[in-house]
Amino acid sequence: MKLQAPTQLFAYDQPGRRICRLCFGTPIKERQVRRPGYVETIHDFLPTQLFGVVWWNRRCEGQQHRMLAVLEALEPSKLGTRMPDISAKVLVHAMLQQEGPAGHDGAIDRFLLLLEQIRDSGSEPGKLPPVLFQMIGHQIQLSQRYNPRAANALPGHWSLN
Repeated sequence: MKLQAPTQLFAYDQPGRRICRLCFGTPIKERQVRRPGYVETIHDFLPTQLFGVVWWNRRCEGQQHRMLAVLEALEPSKLGTRMPDISAKVLVHAMLQQEGPAGHDGAIDRFLLLLEQIRDSGSEPGKLPPVLFQMIGHQIQLSQRYNPRAANALPGHWSLN
């Protein structure tokens, strides 16, 4: 029997520039690798394991772009989606984006708050059914309204007011 390679998340924190971080999930293995200017943490997941990842990029003038995805590790033969900083294709159950100043109280902030509430209730988010994250992601997106008066409003800029 051939042992299959786990799906790996390559998490990092490049201060003031960009971050990729595991926000939930229980990897089967973790290890750290020192890179020039930062440390990378490699998280290994087996097929069917659920995990959440947050990406953050600093933009000019205090602006930032964040993305959060709820992912499921897949067997190599399964169809999936390529995601940044992940070694293999994964099944995407939810994906949210947030653009704007830090502390904007946007979609990702709300999702992370819900994750904290789930943990506080004694549940492990990675053990919950993926459909729950699909519903949460859709509900957060639906609760956003277009705000044309938002600072630096661009077509497609959404605000939680």
